[in-house]
Amino acid sequence: MMLLKLAWLNIWRNKRRTIITATSVFFAVLLAIIFRSLTDGVYDNMIHNVVSYSSGYVQIHQKGYWDEQSIDNTFPEDAQLYQDLLKNPEVTQIIPRLQTFALASYSNKTKGVLVLGIDPVKEREVNSLHDKIVAGEYIENINDTAVVLGEGLASHLKLKVNDTLVLLGQGYHASSAAAKFRVKGLIKLGALELNNNVVYMPIKQSQYMHGAENRLTSVSVMLEKATNLEKLKHSLQASIDSDAYEVMSWKEMMPEMDQYIEADSTAHYIIIGILYFIISFGLFGTLLMMVFERKHELGILIAIGMKKHLLAFVLLLESIMISLIGCVAGILGGIVVVQWFTKYPIHLTGELKEVYEDYGIESIIYFSSHEKIFIVQTLIVLILSILLAFYPGFKVMKLKPVEAINS
Repeated sequence: MMLLKLAWLNIWRNKRRTIITATSVFFAVLLAIIFRSLTDGVYDNMIHNVVSYSSGYVQIHQKGYWDEQSIDNTFPEDAQLYQDLLKNPEVTQIIPRLQTFALASYSNKTKGVLVLGIDPVKEREVNSLHDKIVAGEYIENINDTAVVLGEGLASHLKLKVNDTLVLLGQGYHASSAAAKFRVKGLIKLGALELNNNVVYMPIKQSQYMHGAENRLTSVSVMLEKATNLEKLKHSLQASIDSDAYEVMSWKEMMPEMDQYIEADSTAHYIIIGILYFIISFGLFGTLLMMVFERKHELGILIAIGMKKHLLAFVLLLESIMISLIGCVAGILGGIVVVQWFTKYPIHLTGELKEVYEDYGIESIIYFSSHEKIFIVQTLIVLILSILLAFYPGFKVMKLKPVEAINS
């Protein structure tokens, strides 16, 4: 207790030195948090933009559907299935969908499209689809007789709001599926591939068009946090009829995107590793300054009888205390910055916006406010600070009192 009090008093004897060292730790923690929050936010947004509009974080479908994605492999709507899924506390929403493919035509233009039969109300709650309408209006309810198109698809077909879209595809049990629909609105999605190919249709209309009344291709499961997917997947599989239904995570359904994120994450780990390396040198420099400034003082303390190992321990405590002050300040600063950019994400403009959209990425930079980011980055910087703090103790153990006093 005495050594703790001594260390605390020592760090405030030279406030300038303490502030410089604590500021180094503060900026180290702040930069690490901001960088990790930025990269995680971009990935989370990329995943959300794709999975929430199509597959869901986890998807339930009839066994065998994924190997042969045919409308013949649909299953009847099951209220008991919905109840079983919603019992899981991690599940925030379930979205029934009827996903098919068709040939879309307008005037002399045709294109293969993804037709998503949706519940407009649930999609509004989960994806805020109505906020992404750039022309016309959103579908109001499941009994609506109009459709909403991706802006890119509408541009390709050269149609606009209130034009008539013709769809031709295959219905349930090889029946013909053909119909005309009024285009009620155009929607702009962050996922470029979807934006160029998707037709949103009220699920009742889609079921009627395909002769698949009350049938679904899948139930998409939405989550608050997309962590522990495998654990959740097995939990859901155990809670439903595993002989009739299959549960798949988005990573299994879209391995290309998962591999891209893994590869890109590796590059970011290298960058943040370099950042830690620079941070370590900055901290080491301030600690080195602290030792050399106090060399005369340390020599006198040893000369009057203070044990070297106790003095080394006091210096270690001083370094840890200063590091903790810097870490706490860094966390508070990180929370302020991350919360600000979470509320007001960065909207890219100009050529940079075009580059992002060419790669199918929404041109908005989001930050992640997951608590794990603050904890992990702070712990890493704190551990680095403590490891580097052994250096002053090492120098004290090697210190010769006479040379130190005369320096």
